[in-house]
Amino acid sequence: MEVKNVAAELAAHSEGSFLDIVPFNGGHIGACSITGVSPVWEMHPDTDEWFYILEGEFEMTLLDGETPQHFITEAGSTFVVPKGIWHRPGAPKGAKFMYLTPGQTLHSDQDDPRES
Repeated sequence: MEVKNVAAELAAHSEGSFLDIVPFNGGHIGACSITGVSPVWEMHPDTDEWFYILEGEFEMTLLDGETPQHFITEAGSTFVVPKGIWHRPGAPKGAKFMYLTPGQTLHSDQDDPRES
């Protein structure tokens, strides 16, 4: 069994680094510290993506339906982005979070990647 201190791992790396914290079912549970909004959209065609907010205020915009859906969550919150939904994470004031993405990740820098 491997035990890691997530706070120490995040403190030892530069902001914006996506860190593989511990292996889990063929993938990794990861963590990240960010300030700002991602410049690209991402989507996971074969798996849901789980988030847990450790510190700060975290934002997630989903392209699901006719208009984008924007969610703001605080430390202690958890949520799942369903597979196949384009999304853009952000933390304008800064946030630290953990995530689990066991499958493939696609990226797009288009305004609406659903139209490509």
